[in-house]
Amino acid sequence: MDIEPLLARLETLAPSFGRAQHDIQAMVTRGRSADYKGVMQNCRLVLEALLRALVSDQLKQTPGKAMLDELITRFRQQANAGVIPTNVLAHMGTVQAWGNLSSHDHATKLSDDGVKVGKLEVMASLNSMVAILEWYATAFGSAPVVQPRAMVPAPIVHETRKPLPSVPIAIGAAALALGGVVFFLMTRPAALVVAEPVVTPFVALDAVYAERGEPVPPAACRKPSEADALAKKADDLPALEAIKDPSPEASYLAARLQVENGIDAMAATTRALSCKGFAAAYNVAGKIAVKDNRFADALPSYRAAVDLDPDFNNARYNLGLLYLQKGEVQQGIRELQRVVEKDKKFTDAFFVLGVAYEQTKQPAEARAAFCEAFKQGKTEAKDRCER
Repeated sequence: MDIEPLLARLETLAPSFGRAQHDIQAMVTRGRSADYKGVMQNCRLVLEALLRALVSDQLKQTPGKAMLDELITRFRQQANAGVIPTNVLAHMGTVQAWGNLSSHDHATKLSDDGVKVGKLEVMASLNSMVAILEWYATAFGSAPVVQPRAMVPAPIVHETRKPLPSVPIAIGAAALALGGVVFFLMTRPAALVVAEPVVTPFVALDAVYAERGEPVPPAACRKPSEADALAKKADDLPALEAIKDPSPEASYLAARLQVENGIDAMAATTRALSCKGFAAAYNVAGKIAVKDNRFADALPSYRAAVDLDPDFNNARYNLGLLYLQKGEVQQGIRELQRVVEKDKKFTDAFFVLGVAYEQTKQPAEARAAFCEAFKQGKTEAKDRCER
């Protein structure tokens, strides 16, 4: 695929975006010189600048020192729903995810290869950046929107993804009992996703991960030839299990559903983990270990997931639950505090924090956590909030 139409469109848009134009132009320059990691870095800087402007202009708030991940989370909160359309948030999630991946080495030994960022990966971010800038231009009058003919792909039939349940899913024996209350390992539900015309193979699939709150797999774990089919089959376990010679990514998607449905997922998870740096696969491996009461094996799996991607909140929530189950309550509290700091709407994390605070004789903190959970709809927290 030709990257030049995307770079040309960005070059046209750049002058209308104030101080962000310098980073937009840097994207173009670096893209033409094949400095793909540099492109990713500038994509993040531009998106951060736009979001800070939206916080100030649309939310009438001061962004302070908030960085990209916190800014995106703010616009995903229910209180700010509608300021940024869902499809644009999905594009922002793509830039965020690829930016996070390319910003870290992810290797262990110095002799190991780090993350490789190639043309296909950078085109996914650039395609999303064009969509974001053109939405911003249309919504706020920053720039004229003229789609060059070279960039117009064949349309894709719109698809509605079946929503997953809106509560955490019980995974057989993977439930953890804390303070007389049973909690379940977290798998965030997939929200409604509408496929859009794309010029790169992974855009629709990356949107699935963004909606689930999961990091995208490393580039080495993916097959461009599978991308379109996987985006459509992400919630279809029989279809995923029928794939011949699946990539680590396809194996992960199957393993995720197998765990949710109480099916043996070890083989698929092992295939997924054969690819280095796959944070979401380590999260699934942790769930399997907990289900089998192998807590000593679960801990390094969850820890690997959050070390690979510190913003992977679902995995950090699972890690916090595990520490509590092991009796390491203070460590569990620290992990759960980080979860709610990053996501103020993570209702179950607030509730579990309340339980942990009760165990450590912190009644004021426990009540505050329970009241926040109740305010967000956790009816089980009502009595504990009113104590």
